[in-house]
Amino acid sequence: MSPLTTRLTAAALAAALGGTLLAPTPATAAGSALPALSAAPAVAPSAIGYTVTFPAHVRRGQSLVYSVKVSNRKANGQRYVALIGDFSNRFRKIKVVSKPRSVKCSVKGRDLSCWITSLDKGDSTTVRIRAWAGSRRGTATAAFGVIATSDGNADLRKLKKEISRKIKATTRIR
Repeated sequence: MSPLTTRLTAAALAAALGGTLLAPTPATAAGSALPALSAAPAVAPSAIGYTVTFPAHVRRGQSLVYSVKVSNRKANGQRYVALIGDFSNRFRKIKVVSKPRSVKCSVKGRDLSCWITSLDKGDSTTVRIRAWAGSRRGTATAAFGVIATSDGNADLRKLKKEISRKIKATTRIR
């Protein structure tokens, strides 16, 4: 039989049997030589999303601007979001240059913490951070992370520990 005929025959047989040949159940796959196909649980995308834009290169001693856009995609009701930024030691200084009034930010050394207080469904806000590169060539990295809560009185220090997904922004210092 030709390969095309074999595929068509297998597809027709699978359709007639309800697709059991294409995705065997774990009980039948355990006793057969075919590898078991596991059904991965559906992972819902995050209700709070964020993007980071930054330049790829910067000259020694010059500054660069990171724009972090945080948006509430799906979460109903008002959300409070903690935005955390960790900058490498290749940076001399960090400063928040623009943010909405509803955002409270603090910079301590090379650590950034922002508390976004009103993010309803469909809303987004942007925080811009200026960072000054050091005088040595190399790679400067900033890691950003967010976590959302519906509790307006949540402790920002406790929320920092729960951030699991971070975006690393790497810039080359020339």
